[in-house]
Amino acid sequence: MKVEILMPRFQSRRTIVVSLFLGAMAFGLLGMNLRPAHALPLYSVNQTNSGLVGSDPLTGSFSQAQLAGSSFWFFGGDAALLGAPYAYNEDSGGLHIGVQSPASGPYAGNYAGYYALHIANGMLFHAVLTAPSRTVPSGYPNVGLYVQTGGVNVDYIVCGGTTSSGGTFWGAALATGGPNAAFTYQPLYLDMSPNQALTRDCTIITNGANYLAVYLDNSLVYQSSNQNLGYQAPFQIFLETQTSYTGGMFTGTFNDFYMTSSDSITVTNMPISSTAQIVGLSGQVFASAPADGSGRATLPIGQYHMPLVGNIQITQLGLVVGSTSSPVSIWGGDSFSVSLPLGLAGGLVSAGQGSGGASPSVAEPARATTAPAVVGAVQGTSAPSLVGGAASAAPTAKAVGGPVSALTSAPLTALSLLGILGGSNPRKSFTGQERPC
Repeated sequence: MKVEILMPRFQSRRTIVVSLFLGAMAFGLLGMNLRPAHALPLYSVNQTNSGLVGSDPLTGSFSQAQLAGSSFWFFGGDAALLGAPYAYNEDSGGLHIGVQSPASGPYAGNYAGYYALHIANGMLFHAVLTAPSRTVPSGYPNVGLYVQTGGVNVDYIVCGGTTSSGGTFWGAALATGGPNAAFTYQPLYLDMSPNQALTRDCTIITNGANYLAVYLDNSLVYQSSNQNLGYQAPFQIFLETQTSYTGGMFTGTFNDFYMTSSDSITVTNMPISSTAQIVGLSGQVFASAPADGSGRATLPIGQYHMPLVGNIQITQLGLVVGSTSSPVSIWGGDSFSVSLPLGLAGGLVSAGQGSGGASPSVAEPARATTAPAVVGAVQGTSAPSLVGGAASAAPTAKAVGGPVSALTSAPLTALSLLGILGGSNPRKSFTGQERPC
């Protein structure tokens, strides 16, 4: 008798993998997938571009002479022109910049400033600032992070703290001027609550055209998408200490400086009806956004201290179907792309998806997420400028905090306190002896 042996027919590798995937999806949809968090993601997520423009933790060990030869920072200021005492160095505690107003001579009691300057293209700028004391006998010393146009005029945004006999106050302001000095100051936000911390995080986000946001300690205090800044790139970024106090040197400290190309990250080549999310090491979701018609998602992270550390995950129908292979450091402006394993490419990804795509440009930034306003927030209202009476605010502007116009009973008004942050006007002139070599 003839016995016919049936040999098994092997499917192609692609057919087997697709069948396994479809089976796994059906298994999950039927409610049998008891541990989806431990399933192997189908898609891989890989970084295609870094948004980090530059950074300096400012915790090295450098003398003044060594810092003077830095290729990253240029040190200068009108203290040198006024004959005022100044000193700077860097150690594990940060970059220390000290200055004292001249005690005698024609400039006695004038504001004197000294700064570290870096020039770069970027959109988000961050530093941690520390004032050395809550009060001084006289004068109004201050520390600030400044983002200034690369053009000829002294136009800039500042976030910083001012110390007076009434305490230390933190805020943000917008200044405009001519080639040698700023002459108009628009307070954007001012915190005059008592017993404030001497150390605070400042983050300034701007495209130099219409968009501006300021964060203090990762809380949004000002945001507007209707500015008319007219800044030219590359921008000038200053870390500066100023004082009009003649009785001793006022030393500000600066840490954790970084710049990024955007306040958001992008994920491209995403599957149909999927969502991208940033998941931290303890499982918290920092940001999430669905894919648009081209398979691209934009996730705003400007409110967070960077780098964020976590995984970029892709979800569909509540299941994690894609992820970075391990936690990654994430900066604003980073780009990631989703891909299938070898042999599965094509057929499962939405039509029209391209090859990556760049992060939002400085000219067209992704908008930062607006933090909820606290009690007493000023919505769509701006403080008066230094000259010319009240200035109307952009309709989309948001100032979070107490109304600056109501703070007239303090040692200084909101207007003058914020103006003091730009008090040593010529220091930001990018001409003459202040011009980097």
